[in-house]
Order: sequence, then C-alpha cells, then structure tokens
Amino acid sequence: MALLKELYLVTKALHEHVSVPLADSLEERESYLSRMNALLEERATLLTKMKSGAQYSDAEMQLGRELVKMNEEIHQRMQGTKNEMRMDIQQLKKKKKSKRVYELPYEGPTVDGVFFDKKN
Repeated sequence: MALLKELYLVTKALHEHVSVPLADSLEERESYLSRMNALLEERATLLTKMKSGAQYSDAEMQLGRELVKMNEEIHQRMQGTKNEMRMDIQQLKKKKKSKRVYELPYEGPTVDGVFFDKKN
C-alpha cells in the first residue's frame, strides 16, 4: 500500500504540474520541463517496482482507478504542451528563414529563371 500511495502522490504532483500552462519565457519553460522530467522519472521508477500479479484491496483498487484517470489527463495535457512547443519551433524556423532571405536576397535560385548561352 505504501508504494501505491507514493505512486499516487507523485502522479498527483505531476497532474497538478501539467495543469499549469506553459510559460512564455525560456527560463521558465526550462524549469517547467525539468520539473516534469523529474516527476516522470520518479514515477517510472515507482511503476517498475510495482508487482503486476499482486492482490489489491478495494481501497487500493479505487486508488488505481484514480491513477488511471489522472494518467489520461496528464497524457492529454502533455500532448497539448508538445503541440504548443512544436508550433513555437516551426514559427521560429519560419522567422529565421524570412530573416535570412531579407539579409541575403540574392542567395539561392532567382525568381526570373536561368538562361544559359550555349555556342555550338
């Protein structure tokens, strides 16, 4: 029961952590992600210690059901965070590319096409 209770507490902390929206500043994002990784690693070690064929009481079964519900919400919120970060990265790449085109306008293929003079 102690292991299951500890797993529940770590999962609840992770659930509360991912409920907070992702910050805009880079430092806050870094701390947000490092805290999330720490909680996930701690949770993974607890899950590996759990016995799969063990008998559980009714209270432990109820705790397990709550864990499953929280896990689904955690997964959805982590997917949302991942998508938000993916969009930010794509937007940054787009800004980088447009800045590069502005700074070096004659690099790359021209819009006019290419003419080759061939003498034979």
